[in-house]
Amino acid sequence: MLRQIFQIGLPLILPFVIYGIWLKFARAKAIREGHDIVPPWSKGPWLLLFGAGVALTAAILIYTALGTGASPDSVYHAPSLGDGGVVEPGYFEPKK
Repeated sequence: MLRQIFQIGLPLILPFVIYGIWLKFARAKAIREGHDIVPPWSKGPWLLLFGAGVALTAAILIYTALGTGASPDSVYHAPSLGDGGVVEPGYFEPKK
């Protein structure tokens, strides 16, 4: 569950969070300098932010699929029930 949050949820919302932080500082600067026009939240570049989030999520998922994991010639050992009823996790072993 936590992996899904970091690989899918966080990259999707990260552009919106960054835009929100930028907007907060832009509003504060506009008010401090006495401008009448303060950037509104409702006029945000939502499609662009969503596209950036999807692109970032896709990049992370592609990197995870292609750049991590065991080598293709390794052998997988399934989880097993060890001594004392303790489950020993599965693991990859390099092919000999």
